[in-house]
Amino acid sequence: MSIRRKISIFIFIAAIFGTLSIGTQTFAKNVKYHKSLGKYLFLYKNKIPIYSPFKILSWLKFEKKVPRAIDNAYTNMGMTAVISFLLIALINYKKKKVVVHGSAEWANKSEIDKMDFFPYKKNEAETEYRKSGTIELYKKRVLEKRDYIKLEFPSEIIKRWETVFKCLIMKNSWKKNEYYKNGVFIGRDEYGRDLIDLSSGHVMMIAKTGGGKGVSVVLTTLWTWKGSSLVNDIKGENWLYTAAYRRAIGHKVFRFHATADGVSSVSCHYNPLSEIRKGTLFEFQDAYIIAETIVSPDKLKDKYFGPNGVTFLTAVILHVLYMKKIGIANLSDVYNFLTAPQFSEEEKLEQMISGEHNSEEHEGLFEEIYDDLITLKNGDESPRTHPKISRIGADILGRPEKERGGIMSTAKTELFRFSIPTIAKNTAYSDFKISDLMNDEVPMDLYFVTPPNSVDITSVLLKLFLNQIIFTLTNNMKLDKKGTNIAYKHRLLFLLDELPAIGKVDLFHKAISYIRGYGMKALIIIQDMKQLKEVYGENNSFLGNMSTTIYYSTNDVDTAKYIETRLGNKTERLVTKSYSPGLIFRKVSYNESYVGRPLMTAGEIHNMTENESIILAAGKKPIKGKLARWYKDLEFKNRFARGEQLTDASASDIIKEYKKWEDLKTK
Repeated sequence: MSIRRKISIFIFIAAIFGTLSIGTQTFAKNVKYHKSLGKYLFLYKNKIPIYSPFKILSWLKFEKKVPRAIDNAYTNMGMTAVISFLLIALINYKKKKVVVHGSAEWANKSEIDKMDFFPYKKNEAETEYRKSGTIELYKKRVLEKRDYIKLEFPSEIIKRWETVFKCLIMKNSWKKNEYYKNGVFIGRDEYGRDLIDLSSGHVMMIAKTGGGKGVSVVLTTLWTWKGSSLVNDIKGENWLYTAAYRRAIGHKVFRFHATADGVSSVSCHYNPLSEIRKGTLFEFQDAYIIAETIVSPDKLKDKYFGPNGVTFLTAVILHVLYMKKIGIANLSDVYNFLTAPQFSEEEKLEQMISGEHNSEEHEGLFEEIYDDLITLKNGDESPRTHPKISRIGADILGRPEKERGGIMSTAKTELFRFSIPTIAKNTAYSDFKISDLMNDEVPMDLYFVTPPNSVDITSVLLKLFLNQIIFTLTNNMKLDKKGTNIAYKHRLLFLLDELPAIGKVDLFHKAISYIRGYGMKALIIIQDMKQLKEVYGENNSFLGNMSTTIYYSTNDVDTAKYIETRLGNKTERLVTKSYSPGLIFRKVSYNESYVGRPLMTAGEIHNMTENESIILAAGKKPIKGKLARWYKDLEFKNRFARGEQLTDASASDIIKEYKKWEDLKTK
């Protein structure tokens, strides 16, 4: 409720009592405070009786006896009422704004209050916790946890008392903030209030390198978001700063670094082939997604390899997956099959054409899935031969030798990265299933390390992981009576820093418009508009599907102009003064006109300080924001210090036990 409305209500109530009181006292004075008026409340200055304001209502019976007294009372009451209502009208009067050139303006405090950036005031966090079954977990790990803050003692004298004042129990208000403030931390408004986005909508942040995005949004979000997360951890810093905290509040944390050596840097294991739903209607699609993702974009456009190579690679993946009888095949196994020196290319294709991919026990499976049965050269039916693998192998074998050799050679080239020892080891098996991200007992956080020095290798795996998440976790929808999807347990946040740097992820780009309905939320961070458009084009889906956008100062001219356009124009009143000659004095005249100007020009955006931000929610007025650097905030510093700090060599958590690399390599 606005201050104007509060004042108006107060005046209205006061006017009622004031009007009645004036009417009562006027009537009493006109009848010289006759004793028939009854008891008074008190004497003013020991001689003027003051009656209850409501007495006038009971004195109306005297109207015929003293009509003039009643008329005077009515007159004074009417004047009081008119003055009161004029005052209310004056308080609420708003001069009509001239908006001929635009009506853009910054949101004020009351307008910000109405935006969905204060879920902690509506207790929305507990609704999320109840749905995911984590309310008891967070009550125990946050509200009831006795955490301590180490104090810094600047004075040598005070340091002597360090053993006495060694630590302080975390403030109770901090615990409540930590418990109830759940969501993407987008900054603070100019009034110093935390702005948190827990909506189903996506968030985009545009900030230059070194602009403070990491210390103000990325890390703070990982200290506030209570659901599962997939983090593009470019330098590995997010793991170092936040994984200990997320483990301390009950999450299972994983660090995947494809090129980790297992000594100075330790990685969990992720085998993309373990996500293929083998023996189901989905197996070919699952394998096709993998094949299409690992093939570089330029090869996909090749007129010879593009349309046929992905299909061939899909068949090879399924062939190796079915032919490996112990454990689950991986991409290193696929590369080894294609490069096996003991077999010619024709012999490898013959293995695909006539191989027994299934056991005798399940020989009817392929006919059930594909409604297809392979007949071999000798005329015998082979229900144990995979029809898709066989037909694709025969198609490649029947092509001219040069074309066939080109397709197989390109497939080997695209798979070569998975033969690199570190990558082969870290993709040999999986420590988790993709479904665990949203359906394990507790939330899961996967830090996907994509260092700049090996981004060409690691980005392929991140793109593949994103595609598999979309393809796997948007397959089912189950609605409750309110129409909410309850097919998942935990919401999943895609925290994708420098998204364009990993290359185009087509499936994720297309899915951004609908994944919110499956419990997925994206926080996409880019440096500037040029970077985004170079990868995803001028009219990409990301810009139109963001509910909230955060802008920091930018050095890019196009980005500054884009922000200027998004903010819109405002109308400014311009008064000009002119003089004209007169007989004695010059005449002064004033001319009023209205001009339009951007709410913020590109130059003003470029000159924003390092502590300023712009927050724009869809359909709302823009907010002047402030950066909340975690190292200047005691609450965030406390969360950073929570739990035993992790390093690059720290092990990930365990969800399911799979075969270890040492076991696999001996098979």
